[in-house]
Amino acid sequence: MTAVGSRCAPYPRQLALTPGVATRLALTVVPVPPNAVEAPVITAIVLVHVEADRIPEVAESIAALEGVSEVYSVTGDADLIAMVRVREHEALADVIADRLSKVAGVQHTETHIAFRTYSQHDLDAAFSLGVEDAD
Repeated sequence: MTAVGSRCAPYPRQLALTPGVATRLALTVVPVPPNAVEAPVITAIVLVHVEADRIPEVAESIAALEGVSEVYSVTGDADLIAMVRVREHEALADVIADRLSKVAGVQHTETHIAFRTYSQHDLDAAFSLGVEDAD
């Protein structure tokens, strides 16, 4: 994927704004070269088996881990599903094996790596190829 345009650098701190006081905030815009390529995101879907009486606390602890974007409480064999998104394969071991699996209450995990992402937008576009509106 090629990124073109500008990116805003994230502001590293929260701002405490005082009502009635004029506040000025400057954002730094960093131009992105036309040939710049963003690093791909590696997505892992982690099925997490948890001690039954600890599901809410374990889910909150896992959700707080860097690299974990969402945690779902689900039905079925697993108790939780954690979505892990990282930029490098090595980071998967850091997030899943070194931190997530060691959260108190986690019994075991099963990890699936996503090869490709399909969104509703992609599916709508794929199924509408060659179809024209009747209007």
